[in-house]
Amino acid sequence: MKSATWLCTLAVLVLVACGGGGSSSPFSSLLGALVNAQTPSGAPAVQVTPVTIRIADAPVPVKGSDGLFHVVYELELTNFTGDHVAIQGLDVLDASNGSVVATLAPVDIAQRLVVRDKAAVKGSLGPSQVGLVYMHVSFNGQVALPATLAHRVSASIGPTPIVETAGRVPLAAPTALVLGAPLRGARYIAGDGCCDSVRHVQATLPLNGQLFTAQRFAIDWEQLDEQGRIYVGDPKLPASYIIYGKPIYAVADGRVVAAVDGLPDTPPGALPPSIPVEQADGNHVMLDLGGGSFALFAHMKPGSVLVRAGESVRAGQLIGQVGTSGNSSEPHLHFHIVDGPSPLASNGLPYLLQGFSAAQRGVSTAAFDQAILAGQPIPVEAVPQPGARQNVLPLDLWIVDFPS
Repeated sequence: MKSATWLCTLAVLVLVACGGGGSSSPFSSLLGALVNAQTPSGAPAVQVTPVTIRIADAPVPVKGSDGLFHVVYELELTNFTGDHVAIQGLDVLDASNGSVVATLAPVDIAQRLVVRDKAAVKGSLGPSQVGLVYMHVSFNGQVALPATLAHRVSASIGPTPIVETAGRVPLAAPTALVLGAPLRGARYIAGDGCCDSVRHVQATLPLNGQLFTAQRFAIDWEQLDEQGRIYVGDPKLPASYIIYGKPIYAVADGRVVAAVDGLPDTPPGALPPSIPVEQADGNHVMLDLGGGSFALFAHMKPGSVLVRAGESVRAGQLIGQVGTSGNSSEPHLHFHIVDGPSPLASNGLPYLLQGFSAAQRGVSTAAFDQAILAGQPIPVEAVPQPGARQNVLPLDLWIVDFPS
């Protein structure tokens, strides 16, 4: 589960220039200029917003295996001053009436605001810094989804408090992309799945001059034995892992846009120390599903890929076997859907799986990782309303049985 494609997110530092001279800070100079300016009669009101708020794309809600509708997106905050800004609160609003639908307290902001600066203070933006707040808001039913979200940020610049409301974004319609299962059989665990596990959802990468979060809804599928272990025997041997060599199936009709084979399995136990970006997915298949959706099946077993670029495949067709090639620390199937043909330089899209059953889930990522290190069964707990599920997205650490 620690082996998501290009897990480590990379540094992004945006430098912006604000006017000002002498001993005044850039923010003070900007503030003074705007306060002294006259607003023409009838013109829209002007508010100084030293922190800008932006969402690049309309978030796409998805119905999860818990029955809730989940909205996952990145909120970009930029400190457009030369001063330190402490973010103290963030409210997500229904823009139609201003009601609060979710609140991030300081402890939440410290966890979700990511600034690519090793010296960054948690929950804060340094001078001329940009950070991403990885947002996850859930709603009890589709009718509860607002048409448009807005965001209210409370912060302080030194002793000066500021409150800004901006970052309006319409919600897209909930995803209607329904797929078959990529695997068959029992006891598959959805490692690093939606919606708060950081190793996928926070894997934003700067590629080709843009930011992409391809793994926003990615899952690292692993398999448990009847005792709840993901491997039996020597953990350094790929064949010790329950999932190794299991068949992988096309999740829908599609056209193969990429098929890579011939790369060796990465020895289990740790991510490779360095790997070219073009080999991050190891042996893999990329399918064009139509409608702007592309499916990635990554880290496949050497010599197992059964399709070639340009071929058409049918839903349920065997396309290869699970391995541990590429940027992988243990055998698993990395699966995600994106909005473009590149596995990395695209943005992740949610999807629904046609059918599976579930009764348990792992209790936490930390417990999962510790159990793997110790070679012990994964600690589990019951899921809400155990049983069959249809047309939902399996959530993080859910243990599911797919149709055989």
